Amino acid sequence: LEALFVFEKDEFKALMKRSKLAGMRFMLGLLNRIRTQRFDWVLDLSLGSRYGGFFKLIGISKRIGFNYRNRGRFLTDKLPLDGFHSKHIVQHYEQLLRFIGLKLPDQDSEVYLGQEAHAWAEAWIQKQGILPNEFLVGVMPAGGISWGGESVHRRWHPHRFSEVADAIAARYPIRIVTLGEKRDQSICQQVAQQMKHSVIDVSGQTNLTQFIALLSRLDLVVCNDGGPLHLAVSQKVKTVSIYGSVDPVVYGPHPEDPNTHQVVYHKELLCRPCYHRFRLPPCPYERACLTEVTADAVIQACEKLLAGTQSSQASVAT
Repeated sequence: LEALFVFEKDEFKALMKRSKLAGMRFMLGLLNRIRTQRFDWVLDLSLGSRYGGFFKLIGISKRIGFNYRNRGRFLTDKLPLDGFHSKHIVQHYEQLLRFIGLKLPDQDSEVYLGQEAHAWAEAWIQKQGILPNEFLVGVMPAGGISWGGESVHRRWHPHRFSEVADAIAARYPIRIVTLGEKRDQSICQQVAQQMKHSVIDVSGQTNLTQFIALLSRLDLVVCNDGGPLHLAVSQKVKTVSIYGSVDPVVYGPHPEDPNTHQVVYHKELLCRPCYHRFRLPPCPYERACLTEVTADAVIQACEKLLAGTQSSQASVAT
């Protein structure tokens, strides 16, 4: 990696609200820094027309991306797209790479961390006094920043996370950890307060690399769908995830493996998944696809994975 240009959309919007002049100066300065690198190609994954126009303006001759709803008018090489459906989103992006003659080797998704982050996680484990025979189970009842305003419609009820955590803690030698970013703290604390068993709450207390490093030390994660789930998958951690309106075929753990990743959703509702073309429609059933997912179904999914982990520990011990 020779150069990294950071554009945080939310920060840019906030700057534009404070001062349009300051916002435009920032954007022109960023585009000028990119222009000086004299890039020949750009891969535009925004699904919009704005950035393709910017890249054309600064002279990048080959602009590649998806042509979603004819928004790729400034792209020179574009692949038709009417939304992500029928196959995993990773496969959609692989299709775009094949479109320009690139092929990725078959491999799992992985986020690499430095030794400093892993050392921090190891020190944290020791500080908590977690025993070698104890499972460390992470509960992530919110979903992080990736959901935006629709988070409430994609979040299983906190008291059910508490019920699941208590149930598995009563049957296995487990330490429960609640995790999330700062904006998730109130939900994580709500789960912890409703539990009968002791909980270690680290929500809002880690930076991103520490968060991922801590995920890598867990035996199991129980969570909603969203970015934190995929970070757990990237660390080869077993997961149980709850899905409502979103299709796990497209947005589920990748690669799919029921021995490692259990996906729980309401199988009998014909209206789900209703999240299509990046829109969540109004629901006449009060999000029954999510609210009617039972704690028992999630507990059973957890037990399938924990039983396998317990067997592996026993075989290593012998």
